[in-house]
Amino acid sequence: MQLFRSKFVLPIAAPPIEDGVVAMDGEWIVGVGKRTDFDGPFTDLGECVLLPGFINAHCHLDYSDMAGRLPFRGSFTDWISEITGLKRTWSAEDYEASARRGVDLLLRSGTTTVCDIEAAPDNLEIVAEAPVRVLSCLEMIDVLTPAASESSWKRFAGISPHAPFTVSATLYRRAFTFCQTWKRIFTTHLAESLDEAAMFERARGPLYERLAALGRPTDDCGHGSSVKLLDGYGVLRGALVVHANWLSDDDIARLARARATVVHCPSSHRFFNHPPFPLARLREAGVAVCLGTDSAASGSTLDMRAELGDFSAVRPSEALAMATMAAAKALHQPGVTGTLTAGSRADLIAVPMAADARDPAEAVVASRAPVRLSMVNGKAVHDER
Repeated sequence: MQLFRSKFVLPIAAPPIEDGVVAMDGEWIVGVGKRTDFDGPFTDLGECVLLPGFINAHCHLDYSDMAGRLPFRGSFTDWISEITGLKRTWSAEDYEASARRGVDLLLRSGTTTVCDIEAAPDNLEIVAEAPVRVLSCLEMIDVLTPAASESSWKRFAGISPHAPFTVSATLYRRAFTFCQTWKRIFTTHLAESLDEAAMFERARGPLYERLAALGRPTDDCGHGSSVKLLDGYGVLRGALVVHANWLSDDDIARLARARATVVHCPSSHRFFNHPPFPLARLREAGVAVCLGTDSAASGSTLDMRAELGDFSAVRPSEALAMATMAAAKALHQPGVTGTLTAGSRADLIAVPMAADARDPAEAVVASRAPVRLSMVNGKAVHDER
């Protein structure tokens, strides 16, 4: 048995423990408490907060080397065209190197589980070998391009139909049925931009015009929001909905009835200069919200602490819960990851705490110091002690 002591243990599902200890036996946590509850010897992590590893509920690892290459110039539609064009120029080797860089960024900043949207399926074996816990979701597009064969879907932890403007009703329903049948993650980008809202609500705008000119059918446009559209398809139940930046009260009510979870990506939100995220309205309606980084292409450093610092309206402990416990539930991992609890996996991190700090949750949210230790399944995957 291993005993790790730190200035604070932050279980997330329970109050902070000063002079705390986490006891591990192999891959599992077997006890959490005060130092006086355990007989040593201890591995002393010193002036640190020991807490569950961050769970990044939405990331594109294979876009990591696109950082700084796609500045936002004011048009979401133009940006989508630019990233699509850049992707066409990339080789399998480019995607591989980019995914490896993304994994390294996660390791150094304390993420131990990531929901990775995989646009380059050949990278599946690469990320499967990563020391972090990678839940790979196959990105699907069938508007103006053929979709991947269903025979390959079982290799993935989930399926990610890209967005309503690039995926047909048929593919959405097939993917949702598959995920329900095989207990996979079902996730999709939804209500991300003003251009998307204009396309589906009013059958106009730059995204509508660009796709119509390319030959995309437009019979699903002009009848209400994209949230209403997917609700009509019957695919929102338990879905992991990414972004959800442009929501009416009716949209929020639909998400609440479907018990969908929203993944907010603050760095991406700032990158595209969206209006304030409707966090309070979602929480008031009972919609669970967790956090992701999105990709380096849209302004993220893949450090979850940069996403945590975006919430002036919630306590640091609540922000941390969104980045751990709430994400674990949304990714079908409750009780496995996201908390420091006897019986859960030994996925944990040690974040340095300033000597004058008193609130461990606030210290973690404010910290940008290198994470001192990251463990996955009881094994150190990053160690700067």
